[in-house]
Amino acid sequence: MKKLRKIFRDYAEDFFIFIGLTLINVATFRLSVTAGLYILGFSCLAVGIFAALHPPKRYPP
Repeated sequence: MKKLRKIFRDYAEDFFIFIGLTLINVATFRLSVTAGLYILGFSCLAVGIFAALHPPKRYPP
């Protein structure tokens, strides 16, 4: 149970960010394909910048 709680604690924010970006992209694609592609590109850029600025933590074994 502690292991599951640790996994949820470490990845909860990433999960919710991913779900939020997915919902925004789906909603934008429903409005317009061109706008959807712009938002998808911006989302990928934002995730890339975030991943570069906040690399994954390394836990000792």
